[in-house]
Amino acid sequence: MPVAAALLVAGCAGRAADFKGADLNQGKTLFAKECGGCHTLADAATAGTVGPNLDDSFRAARSKAGGSFDESTFFQITLDQMRLAAPPMPHFDEEPQKLSEAQLVDVAAYVASVAGKPLPQQPAGGTTGGTATGGTATGTTTAP
Repeated sequence: MPVAAALLVAGCAGRAADFKGADLNQGKTLFAKECGGCHTLADAATAGTVGPNLDDSFRAARSKAGGSFDESTFFQITLDQMRLAAPPMPHFDEEPQKLSEAQLVDVAAYVASVAGKPLPQQPAGGTTGGTATGGTATGTTTAP
């Protein structure tokens, strides 16, 4: 599997940056603004079609059969791709998409934390306290 081989090589290169203090909220905001037009990522609600679908790209490698790669590997791959961008990906060290190193780390940490993972389930009916419609109700009811 070519993706797994690329992940293995990238993850073993020994150049991991520290992402423990990354701002994942800022990473999500920056991803949606700077990357979401090209890349699909369910957590960011983006559906780009130019670049790889990041959920598809990382899902298999997260699985046991795909190697159970660590989040730090996904972080490093994403950071390397942003630092060494090949067309049509923009160069984030140049205007108009220039990002600081801290911003690159935030985006890479965010992507590593969510890409290829299932979205958390939302409570039925949302959190507004309203009534859900269009579905089948379950539970008990009493007649007046």
